[in-house]
Amino acid sequence: MFMLPQKLRRTVLYYCLLAHLRYRWHLVGAAGLILVSTLASHCVAPPEKEFLQRVDAALAASWEFYRVHYILPDGRVRRSENRDDAISEGQAYALLRAVWSDDQFTFNRVYSWTKNHLSQQPLKGSHLLAWHWGQSEGGQWRLIDINSATDADLDYALALILAERRWGRSTQPLPDYLTQAKLVLQDILAKETCRDPWGRLWLTPGDWAACKQPLLLNPSYFSPAWYRVFFDLTQDPRWLELAESTAWGLEQISAHLGDQAGVGLVPDWCLLTENQRFAPAPGQSHLFGWDAIRVPWRVSLGVLWFHDIRGKKFLARTFIPFCRHQWAATGKLSAIYDYTGRPAAEYDSPVLYASLVGAALAVGDRPLAQQAAEKILGFYHQTPDGGYFNRPDDYYGNNWAWFGLATYRGRVRP
Repeated sequence: MFMLPQKLRRTVLYYCLLAHLRYRWHLVGAAGLILVSTLASHCVAPPEKEFLQRVDAALAASWEFYRVHYILPDGRVRRSENRDDAISEGQAYALLRAVWSDDQFTFNRVYSWTKNHLSQQPLKGSHLLAWHWGQSEGGQWRLIDINSATDADLDYALALILAERRWGRSTQPLPDYLTQAKLVLQDILAKETCRDPWGRLWLTPGDWAACKQPLLLNPSYFSPAWYRVFFDLTQDPRWLELAESTAWGLEQISAHLGDQAGVGLVPDWCLLTENQRFAPAPGQSHLFGWDAIRVPWRVSLGVLWFHDIRGKKFLARTFIPFCRHQWAATGKLSAIYDYTGRPAAEYDSPVLYASLVGAALAVGDRPLAQQAAEKILGFYHQTPDGGYFNRPDDYYGNNWAWFGLATYRGRVRP
């Protein structure tokens, strides 16, 4: 076996270190290519094949665990840590996971329950989803809140479109996937968007949000990749308008929030004020919290699916440098941060690492994406009936850990 001389091995380690520090070298010619190949073979890294096998095993086992422990036989996704209630977000997450797992049987069960129990059509004449279903104080299982949550409606519509692309038309008595998706998209545009005084079209948090200044926004609902899929299907230019307001808004929100200078993070909630500036929303979280930590993942899919240049620049300028700095300082990321970048929790979580996987892949930093995926696997627990992340009853963490690893493996695709 060919071995490099000791002096050259030291040189190799030096160049490996430079690679980890993200220096880029451009070598020209056949000799340069041979040297690059030789150097790369001596860099220390976890064996890719073995790592991918671990990821694949965790994805399969955790989906099986989720199907058994979270999805009831009728298709309701229960949150055991919240009195076994169901929310539109959870139903939509299960639909996305089912389609990206090529599990039509589970998809149809969840779709049937969602359509029959959360549709606003009987109460409001809308195809949006009521966001909360659970047990009332009197002990009845019913809708608790009939208002919508826009992120769930977006994910619901996307899942239906992807189901049609993967499996074709749905089987009776289920409503046709694509027909239902188009109805939901029409109502999102009609009931969950608002045009500001300067002509920009914004995604609102739900059909309950008033279309007036100051305008209440939840940046974690912004989904530029979704908008492109919806535009390609409907040719409605308003989806492109939403993509434009998202790109502009995230750039502004990450730079300033009221009188606070930003460090590249965005808040859970904010207001668009009369002077086209963003401010904290009274009574709402303005942490880079459990809502906002989803933003980099949603932005990253616009880059990975459609080569969104503005999204890539946004991540490369904001979130990625912040994460690299935090990682270098502490060896991990805190679960959540305040808007100025100070840790707001003493522990870490698979959710933010999942967002980092997508963001790192979007900017072309696969080693960083693998480090984040390794962190997610650190939360994984194998069980006789599958596996889970963090805690068996951690609904949110189990979903986002799966999304992060599936993104790393290239399963999250349109």
